[in-house]
Amino acid sequence: MLVSFNWLKELVDIKGGAEALAEKLTMSGFEVESISKSGDDSILDVNVTPNRGDCLSHIGIAREVAAVVGKKFEACPEQDRRVRRQTNISEPKLDVEIRDKKRCLRYCAMIISGVKIAPSPAWISSRLASCGIQSINNVVDATNYMMLLTGQPFHAFDYRYIRGGKIIVTTPPSETSFTTLDGVTRKLSEEDLLICDAGGPVAIAGVMGGANSEIRGDTVTIVLESACFNPITVRKTSKKLGLSSESSKRFERGVDADGSADSIKKLADLITKIAGSVKSQDLVDIYPRPVKKAKVKFSVNYANSLLGMVIKPQNVKNYFRYLGISYSRGVCTIPTWRQDLTRPADLVEEVARLHGYDKIPLTLPAFTMSGLSRPTHSIADEAARKFLAAHGFYEAVNYGFCSPLELAPFSKEPVTISNPLGVEFSAMKTSLIPGLINNIKLNVNFGQDSFKLFELRPVFSMQGASVIETKMLGGIMYREKSDPADFYYVKGVCAALLEFIGLTCVGFSKSAGREFMHPNASCKIMRGEKEIGICGILHPSIGKASIFELNWEEVANVGETRKFKVLERFPSVRRDVALMVSEDILSEDIQNAIAKFGSRIIKNAAPFDVYKGKGIPEGKKSIAYAVMYSNSDRTLTDEEVNKEHAGLVSFLKNKLGAEIR
Repeated sequence: MLVSFNWLKELVDIKGGAEALAEKLTMSGFEVESISKSGDDSILDVNVTPNRGDCLSHIGIAREVAAVVGKKFEACPEQDRRVRRQTNISEPKLDVEIRDKKRCLRYCAMIISGVKIAPSPAWISSRLASCGIQSINNVVDATNYMMLLTGQPFHAFDYRYIRGGKIIVTTPPSETSFTTLDGVTRKLSEEDLLICDAGGPVAIAGVMGGANSEIRGDTVTIVLESACFNPITVRKTSKKLGLSSESSKRFERGVDADGSADSIKKLADLITKIAGSVKSQDLVDIYPRPVKKAKVKFSVNYANSLLGMVIKPQNVKNYFRYLGISYSRGVCTIPTWRQDLTRPADLVEEVARLHGYDKIPLTLPAFTMSGLSRPTHSIADEAARKFLAAHGFYEAVNYGFCSPLELAPFSKEPVTISNPLGVEFSAMKTSLIPGLINNIKLNVNFGQDSFKLFELRPVFSMQGASVIETKMLGGIMYREKSDPADFYYVKGVCAALLEFIGLTCVGFSKSAGREFMHPNASCKIMRGEKEIGICGILHPSIGKASIFELNWEEVANVGETRKFKVLERFPSVRRDVALMVSEDILSEDIQNAIAKFGSRIIKNAAPFDVYKGKGIPEGKKSIAYAVMYSNSDRTLTDEEVNKEHAGLVSFLKNKLGAEIR
């Protein structure tokens, strides 16, 4: 909002120059971005927050300045000359009808005759120019001038082109084409509010007038409009059409409906003075449901407790009086121009603004000292992040929504959003893998030949009519020169991660059973009979990368807290065993069998060789295991180890039908 310093001085007594005014506005909670010169005037660029539509005017800013300096603002009557009334019996008439009362709260109109269209006086055109508005002619400039003064947008129609002498505020029955003042033809729908005459639209309500009724050089009789439209309607129309104007900016933030009539009277006075006109018809004012002043409960004690300081009740009353707020018996009556004041906390903020934020004392917040317990999933999250970072993975943070096409290879039924920002953000993610693949593609395009990423966040799925949110941990590994051994690497990462967070009894199936995974280089991650994740290599049609995805809610909730174990003081003894078994027996089956043997001195068993070929019968394979024996109390003897190892070998032969090579 560009504000003229000289104009403000006419409205309120300001001590000092523009810099002093900028300081006062800053004290009042506004941000002055810059101060520039325009002739003998100083122009302040004031950043007005969206909730303060009342300050998109010089009167609104002046009211704030007066409150800061401790004065009750009295608006100076602008051009209060009495309007001459034409008594000719053939004077023009105008009827107004509001058909959509939810979107049009008030509509005021007035006919002015005998207008002489000419350039504006220098004092008007220069003031408009300093505020960033181009001068057009005396009538249009007068509407802009009064808008800058009062914050109420206006529009002037040429009465000759108001068919039937009637204004109708309504919505189009179907898609309608309309050419606005900028010469562009736009498509309007039933969601838009229009100003129509007996033959069709003449303006888009609150946004822009039409080329079919604009003021021309030979215009003699005009219709002035001063209205209050629903802010949401104007905002939606302006955004949809990509059309923003000084009027729409004000209507979108809320215009004071109670001020519409007074504002149009001031505008008529000004036009009468600079265009030599006379009033032809009294004000037409359609106000179906007058706005009631809001009442908000307020307590000085509440304000003091919220601010952490003591402000005297009389000071609070004075602050409210400066702002035009009536305060009596614990209830504040809010002026209609302050539509942002709806709660007691809003009023406390006003008190703090005028009292001075710098006067609020610095105090430490009161709190009690008590022990805090961290939830299990939080501990597991931190452990997973540390583990993966230690193994060279970077954490990715992606949006929870994406394009349905992006999800297509990974999910047949994505969760769609009813009001998306666009098609590319219209589906909630059912898997983390698509986002991680996009991250890899981006990094490869920037020259990375190898990369590892992980992401920990919720995904979404449908269960009946309900949307279910599930926390997942996904990871991806890419190498330009991929290798079949990448499957074993990503499988090993998953196994080590699950062991690190304390999850036991984890197994891996032969195939992931997913179309987007390689059929011979992928697997399901199982805990008992329940699937808790997948890992492996992507199908070549999707890309060349290794991935894993874990149901983190299943994993984190069953993981055990890792406890420190004293290091073994006594040496371990290793014994190797090579088992010739059927090809369909997995290494995992052998490891589970060793666990079931139930030895107290077997501390670990791991495969170190797999062989098929010469010397091994068809349909068989040889798996060599290293078994570690130790005792925490003493050193084991060879006799003890040999006896336990022989028992293990015998058990495996019987359990798995294995032969010893």
